[in-house]
Amino acid sequence: MTNKEKVQKFYLEDGIRNVAALQQILHDDVMLEWISSDGVLQLSKQAILDLASELKKNYEISSIEITHIIEENNTVVVKYNQKMATIENPSELIAIAKFIVIWEFLDNKLFRGYQISQPS
Repeated sequence: MTNKEKVQKFYLEDGIRNVAALQQILHDDVMLEWISSDGVLQLSKQAILDLASELKKNYEISSIEITHIIEENNTVVVKYNQKMATIENPSELIAIAKFIVIWEFLDNKLFRGYQISQPS
């Protein structure tokens, strides 16, 4: 499986809310730099796992639409839109944000991430 296929499968199968999937795909020394409307965050593996747990607790459904995905060497760039449904209203998917992420791989795992998000 190519790195592009790994990233595509990860996002489309709701890997961002799946701690077990994250344990498999994240390098132990992963670092995600996330620029959002709240500022710049530096997320370690544990911080990413904690965020995934929170998303799983607070949202019933997560839907990701990948609009662009490009692979070059050990780097994959993915652009996607995310919709979620709250536990209180699981029948209504709400557009949450638009994301662009650059992932660098090391040892066949996500190692360095550079993410920018904007509310929908």
